Order: sequence, then C-alpha cells, then structure tokens
Amino acid sequence: MKNKFRRAVGGGGKRRVEGDFTSYIESSKPRKSAFTLAEVLITLGIIGIVAALTIPSLVANHKKGVAETRLKKFYSTFSQAVKLAEVEYGEVENWPDPDLTQEAATEEWFNTYLRKHMNVLSVERKVHDYVVWVKLVDGSAFGIRFASSSSKTVFDMYFYPYAKDVDSCQKDVNSQLACNGSKYFTFQYKKTGLEPYGGLGLQRSQLLDYCSGKPTKEYTNYCTGLIFYDGWQIKDDYPWF
Repeated sequence: MKNKFRRAVGGGGKRRVEGDFTSYIESSKPRKSAFTLAEVLITLGIIGIVAALTIPSLVANHKKGVAETRLKKFYSTFSQAVKLAEVEYGEVENWPDPDLTQEAATEEWFNTYLRKHMNVLSVERKVHDYVVWVKLVDGSAFGIRFASSSSKTVFDMYFYPYAKDVDSCQKDVNSQLACNGSKYFTFQYKKTGLEPYGGLGLQRSQLLDYCSGKPTKEYTNYCTGLIFYDGWQIKDDYPWF
C-alpha cells in the first residue's frame, strides 16, 4: 500500500519524512507553557503579604521560646551555684552579710561565692554604681544589686535572656519600664534562695494583674512570678509578648 506520508527518493530504498507527516510530528509535540510577567509579579506580591503577616509572629514566638528556656536555665543554674558554694563555705545562712553601704560589696560577694560555679563571660560594674552586670556564656546576662541599704543578703536581680538588651534598657527609667517583663525579668535572692520578685504567695490572677501594669508599670516586676507560676511558660494571656 502506498504510504501517504512517505515516498521513495533515489536508489537504495531510502525514504525521508516529508509533507503531511512532518506537520503531524510538529503538531503532536507537547507545547511548553511559561508564566507571564504579570503572573510572576502577582505571585511575588502574595508571598510578600504572607511573609509580612507571619514573620513578626514567628520572631515573637522565637523570642518567647528563648526567654522561657533561659529563664528556667538561669533559675536552675544560679540555685545550683549556691549549693556548690555551700560545700566550700558552709550553709548559706551562715555566710557573713556583705557591707551593702559599700559600692563594691555586691560584686565582691558574687565573685567570692558564685562566680566559679557559673559559666561567666564577664563581671562588670561602673564606677559609683551599685549594680554588678554578669554576662554569661550562653548570651544572657543579669544585674545584681542590694535591695536595701541595710546589711542583709537581699539582692534584686534583673535577668536578660539577651545580653545585648542591657545597654538599651538601662539608659533611663522610661527605658527600664518599657523593658520590664519583656526584655528583662526580676528576681530576688535571699538567704532562703532565689525566687521571683515578690515571693511565691500570690495567686495567678494577682500576678497577671500586676504583670499587666496594674496599678502602675513598676508592678511588671511581678511578671517573673507569673511565668514561674505557669511552669516557666509564657502563656497566651501574657501581656508583653
């Protein structure tokens, strides 16, 4: 039968594709599709909107997770350092009280008893300043100063999950108030041990009100107690994340 797509050409029985068969092959090839410039721009715009909506939440959740982890770690590490120091110096109840009328008294107390038992990067204190700043190897830091001018071992402590926040938060009182409960968390150390600021006797509803800044922003010192009460978790109703 004569093939309508082929015809003999020359000698030797060689055949070549011609005419309708060539058109048939070309038409049967799959067509390649491509995005138009408008489609690409629309897609990029949608990706940008989604990123703008989700990235802040992801960053906040990451910071919250770091704060939870480092708060718990600091509480455990500091408490363990006291126990290790007791092996060398006896029970903490018998440690002599530092002379808190002296600027360097807190620094000397920390260096004597606890520094060797913590992963300390540096210990610094500005001249004519009672606050000692301790930077830790994991990137966190804390400030420690006496809670009153009486000669008792009672210190206020300001823990920063990120040491880089110390300078910006300590510029003035307004900066400190803005950072309290979000960038730093307040503890107290007594001879009975380390505890969240204000102690452990408050109910969660009270702690939540105080942490929210009721009646004044200074009460955000109690935010540490709220996180401690919740098992070192920053829950959804926490006001500063």
